[in-house]
Amino acid sequence: MTDIVEIHVTCPSLLDAREIASKLLDERLAACCNIPVKEVDSRFWWEGKRERQDEWRLIVKTRAGLFDACASAIRAAHPYETPAIFGFKVDFADEATAAWVAESCRAD
Repeated sequence: MTDIVEIHVTCPSLLDAREIASKLLDERLAACCNIPVKEVDSRFWWEGKRERQDEWRLIVKTRAGLFDACASAIRAAHPYETPAIFGFKVDFADEATAAWVAESCRAD
């Protein structure tokens, strides 16, 4: 078992994803942020209506203890009223990767 969490959140633009990633890295809340190069075709319910939007996925690698701080920072910087923020516990990581995440992020 590791202390690593991967957070996924979608953003309305590549610029928004990049700005949130920069904020998380500047505040040492994340060891790494990935923005896959292709837009996501999102379809969802919002305020009782079915919606569709092109979005950009942001993937954040951090320590489990920083999930709440990351989620708070994402909400503060995100243009959506309710961004969908999901965290996934990483069950396995090689020792060097786990050490890199631990040393790259600030203490809780």
